[in-house]
Amino acid sequence: GATPSSGSNGAPGAGLASLASPAAASGGGPLGGNSSVPVGTTFEDILPGEKVHVIVKSCYLVVANPLCELHGRLLVTNYRLKFQTPKGTLREELQWMREVSYFDVPMGTIEDIKDEKSVTAAGAIELKLKVSTKDFRTLVLLPKTEEDIRSTLQAVAAFGVPGNPTLLFAFKHAEAAWESRSGIQDIDGWTLYNPVQEYTRMGIETDLMPSPSSPWRMSKLNSDYGLCTTYPAVLAFPRNMSDQELRAVARFRKRGRLPSMSWCGGPELEYASLWRCSQTTEGLMGQKCNEDAALVECIRQGWKRGEADRDLLVIDLRPWKSAWANKAGGGGFEGYAKCRLVFGGIDNIHCVRDAWRAMGVAVANVTEGESGTWFKDVANSSWYDYLGAILGSCLKVVKEILEHRSSVMVHCSDGWDRTAEATSLSMLCLDPYYRTQAGFLLLIQKEWCSFGHRFRTRLALGEPLSGEFSPVFIQWLECVYQIVQYTPNAFEFSTSVLIRLAHEAFTNRYGTFLCDNERERSEKVSTFALSFWSILLRPEESITWRNPDYKPDGAAIVPNICQANYIIWEDYWWRYSPRGLKAQLARTSTAAAAP
Repeated sequence: GATPSSGSNGAPGAGLASLASPAAASGGGPLGGNSSVPVGTTFEDILPGEKVHVIVKSCYLVVANPLCELHGRLLVTNYRLKFQTPKGTLREELQWMREVSYFDVPMGTIEDIKDEKSVTAAGAIELKLKVSTKDFRTLVLLPKTEEDIRSTLQAVAAFGVPGNPTLLFAFKHAEAAWESRSGIQDIDGWTLYNPVQEYTRMGIETDLMPSPSSPWRMSKLNSDYGLCTTYPAVLAFPRNMSDQELRAVARFRKRGRLPSMSWCGGPELEYASLWRCSQTTEGLMGQKCNEDAALVECIRQGWKRGEADRDLLVIDLRPWKSAWANKAGGGGFEGYAKCRLVFGGIDNIHCVRDAWRAMGVAVANVTEGESGTWFKDVANSSWYDYLGAILGSCLKVVKEILEHRSSVMVHCSDGWDRTAEATSLSMLCLDPYYRTQAGFLLLIQKEWCSFGHRFRTRLALGEPLSGEFSPVFIQWLECVYQIVQYTPNAFEFSTSVLIRLAHEAFTNRYGTFLCDNERERSEKVSTFALSFWSILLRPEESITWRNPDYKPDGAAIVPNICQANYIIWEDYWWRYSPRGLKAQLARTSTAAAAP
């Protein structure tokens, strides 16, 4: 094991008593009868509903640079692992670790935890607990006993991967938070996205407002999720399509995800609109569906009804080779008359995961004071190539709608990963409402949560990592970051909220990201857990992520997709490093100095 250097943080046990004191109000029962946890054990930033279940009273944490061992204790709560050093003993060059909460690991962010046993050169047995996280941290802990390891692993299994989302921390947290804020009226984040109001705002026919000139209508055909289990209950379709025809289209599209409207430009843009769906199921034999062709033709014609001469732009977001491979497996794409099919060339979830990991390695390979291979490593990751492909598809959508007043349809294979990225980015560019603070959160709730992005599966929340793990949402957040850099004053929100979203998506603290679709969320989660939007929209919170230089502007944004203009999202990639902390402090002091 590593040898503590001469400036190690303190002698065993020094000052540990000062780290936490019992507080009867925050009582926490032990896990598995571990009576070593005093009732009411608490600490400074304990959350409502959080309880300490295991205390490893004495252990070391190995730091790689500079190589040393920090002495302290490990608390295991129903929310996180928390390593604490005795007050005043953390050496100066490691203070950044405390500042960036390096020692706080929410259960949802744990990617892997394993124990190792080895024999040192002196012949002593060394126990090791290695924690790898979904945000590129590695914590190597040296507990003293096998019982410490066993109780820690049991707690992580019980609270991190319980196999049932209702056992996650979000539910305990909400219960305690509601109790502590009784009488305080918060915005209910679960009701932020009201589909009827949103479709009415777009100028289409709804229960709230007749719109006889609109070619589109709101539909409750999926109100019981019988049409498509992974779609929202309220959808919008062409006025000319009957419910019977729509059911036939759903049977023809993969997983029932038929073309449905994401956004409409209203009368100002001649009702030009953006549609999303999954691939067809025609297969190599070319199975046809007349109703599907009719629906696509309705989208093409829009309000022009027989006078439209422009082909409908259909963006199949997949690389063309993948689309053909999917077709051989029973999938397909649109070969209809009057459709201009373009492939977006956006790689799949496995490529996203590999590129994201490669960026993590590129960051880990950087050593200040050495030349290194940063540019080569970033290029080899392909991360920014994938961002370029997504932004390129977004640009095609924006230009088609703005310049030609024509609708666009986009899809990938299932229509819940790449499709969500492309539609929501395009909507962010087209509609200034989504560039406000509330509008941005509504956009995520609508295009990601309600339309069935599989947050639980993609981020492995409450369940072990699988081959389906892929941080697609993180990729999208960086796309948003690039667009904000291009026109920062057009956004009411600052990029600090993107970091909070990237963090909270993994923590299991809120119900917002715990599910794979709207049905699951409404049946199992929304009544029992907090929406993250409720927190972010509190007045005292919203001010922390409001852009002071925001200048409301009704104009659309045409994104500049040239890679030479991209800026590395340092706040994300370097957030658990001294470099990231320095950049953050520099920004804070600049903002404070501004008039």
